Amino acid sequence: MSANPTEGAAAPAPRLDRLRDFVSDLSDLLAGGADRDAALTQGAALLRDLVRHDDWLPDAYAQPQPDRYAQYLLYADPGGRFSVVSFVWGPGQATPVHDHTVWGLIGMLRGAERSQRYARDAQGNWIADGAPVVLVPGQVEAVWPPGHDVHRVSNVHNDQVSISIHVYGADIGSIRRSVYTESGEIKPFISGYSDAPLPNLWGAAQPGAFPQRATQAVRADLIAGREVALLDVREEAPFAVSHPLFAANLPYSQIELQAWRRIPRLDTPVVVYDNGEGLARRAARRLRELGYTEVSLLAGGLAGWAADGGELFCDVNVPSKSFGELVEAHRHTPSLPAPEVHALLERGADVVVVDARRYDEYHTMNIPGSTSVPGAELVLRVRELAPDPATTVIVNCAGRTRSIIGTQSLVNAGLPNPVFALRNGTIGWTLAGLTLEHGQSRRHPAEVDAGHRNTARLRAREVADRAGVKRVTWAELDTLRDPARGLYLLDVRQPELYEAGHLPGFANAPGGQLVQETDHVVPVRGARIVLTDGIDEDAGVRADMTASWLAQMGWDVYVLDAADAQRAGVTLAVGAPVQTLPPEPEGATRARIAPNQLRDWLAQPGTVLLDLAPSLTYRKGHIAQAEFALRSGFDALAPGLAQATRVVLTSGDGRLAAYAWADLTAALARHAIDVPVAILEGGTDAWTAQGGALVSEPQVWRSPADDRYRRPYEGTDNPVEAMQGYLDWEYGLVDQLARDATHGFRVV
Repeated sequence: MSANPTEGAAAPAPRLDRLRDFVSDLSDLLAGGADRDAALTQGAALLRDLVRHDDWLPDAYAQPQPDRYAQYLLYADPGGRFSVVSFVWGPGQATPVHDHTVWGLIGMLRGAERSQRYARDAQGNWIADGAPVVLVPGQVEAVWPPGHDVHRVSNVHNDQVSISIHVYGADIGSIRRSVYTESGEIKPFISGYSDAPLPNLWGAAQPGAFPQRATQAVRADLIAGREVALLDVREEAPFAVSHPLFAANLPYSQIELQAWRRIPRLDTPVVVYDNGEGLARRAARRLRELGYTEVSLLAGGLAGWAADGGELFCDVNVPSKSFGELVEAHRHTPSLPAPEVHALLERGADVVVVDARRYDEYHTMNIPGSTSVPGAELVLRVRELAPDPATTVIVNCAGRTRSIIGTQSLVNAGLPNPVFALRNGTIGWTLAGLTLEHGQSRRHPAEVDAGHRNTARLRAREVADRAGVKRVTWAELDTLRDPARGLYLLDVRQPELYEAGHLPGFANAPGGQLVQETDHVVPVRGARIVLTDGIDEDAGVRADMTASWLAQMGWDVYVLDAADAQRAGVTLAVGAPVQTLPPEPEGATRARIAPNQLRDWLAQPGTVLLDLAPSLTYRKGHIAQAEFALRSGFDALAPGLAQATRVVLTSGDGRLAAYAWADLTAALARHAIDVPVAILEGGTDAWTAQGGALVSEPQVWRSPADDRYRRPYEGTDNPVEAMQGYLDWEYGLVDQLARDATHGFRVV
């Protein structure tokens, strides 16, 4: 047996995906109309990122020739815009003095190369112009006509092979060029490529490439109900400006923290896009590294979707909001304007106002006298607040959707009371010049009368059956675990009830918010959903009502029989599940520093501390010298770090900083910036745990706060124009749905 465990092992396969990504990114750059200067500057950054890795060039393209340098074609753009070649220099080999006639970039991959520029003297002779430049691995040099085009190149080493990667603004092997002698003689030549029986490298790279999915193909999947996750990997603010109806926002910045939880099946068909920011391929590559096997790129990105006739929507949670508008249009959901509701309250009418939002939203601002009853709790609990059938029930949210769905839920479940939505919610209240309350804590009663509960359970079941909701027992649950089909197991109760005890394998998704934010919780359109709301005496109503809406939104949805699970003796899980996250990038562990080390570094000049926490968190409190940054913006901010002594990354618990470490390291390398990057161990949480203070000021923004879209209906200081514009947009959603024609919604 060999003493060396690696002896005889096959060499790792070349990382051809690196070449594919370089070619794709350069293609995008040139397709965007980049001029020569942009091609040289931004193309150089891309080439630096390629040649800083020496694990991708196959051996067949790294072989020297005995008599002269070898030039192997790696890629020729079909449109003739550029070509990529490997130059392999045997020991001591050199070129004559020559030109290129097009722009070029030379990146050193292996060994070292000497480049001597030439220029004509007064007599027209070619003489050396300045000192020679020596390139070592990771460095890039540019050439361009007319003034920086003629040079002579040689291998620095007389005892080893050197390899450089060249990119030219044309198919360099077919261009008529010239060799120059020092006496002024000109000899035309066409270089061609080295004559060797090489495989088609680009074809060999295809297994690592990402296929393109056309707009119409994705639309066909949506219309047919086939599974697809259409992912917009930009930050939330640009996503909210424009996106397809069923696009789910999964920012590249958060991809490791969210992907496995939100897209649990690794062979889910995933289509990724951006709007030309260069994030889509990066995200696709990371998704593949996370184990996803069916990843493709949306052809042309967001612009391609629009150009191919795809409808574009703005704001967030658009499927749910547009569905709410469709419900109101079909069912004529009763509503009252804010002045009329205010008048009822002022004269002490028999009215109960229930707020269907999350409790934290209610606590921030609410209609005076209202009570918090999150949406999925309404049918179960509203009779405790309005036991007299003559009492008028008003349902409100911040805008329209949860008011409409909550009101229609009570109507569908046969509540005998008069029920109305507060038209346009707290926005409508504010636009009417009325005052909101703040900091209130009124909640629905914890106990439900047995008679009210039984009536609610029967009515909710009837509504769910009418909507086509399916049933599944605990024993049958495994039959839904189809390896070719996505499955979401969701408990729709409020977090405190969920954490007190829930069925194993079920994640928490409170029902009102699940209907409101379906695209966030279930980004895979066409997947199966199983709902439960525990196995206690209140179980059933919340799951049935939530499922009734999801079924009308086109989801294949089941409700787990709670009594059956109880009879099966299932042991409940307690607390919030521990989220499984991917491993950190190689090298991140060695880059960690303790809070005490950070304190020492911050006392010295030159340390830059970048905080990757959400912008809202950064505004509330951060380490005094921390500057806000987005991982998706590293390329833009990298040049500003050139004068730093070191950069330290932090985030809430440090995990996001660890994932982002490799991205910042790569971005700095692309800009030829040699600054070390460290990670604060345990993040800002560890800093505070060791007595470190947080401040809200000063705030330094290395990146714009694009991670968060400011909703016109949240907070208390929104401009009137923004609130009215939001309402006007919601009114137009039904027409947009008709134009889009992919929704599959039906209202019963």
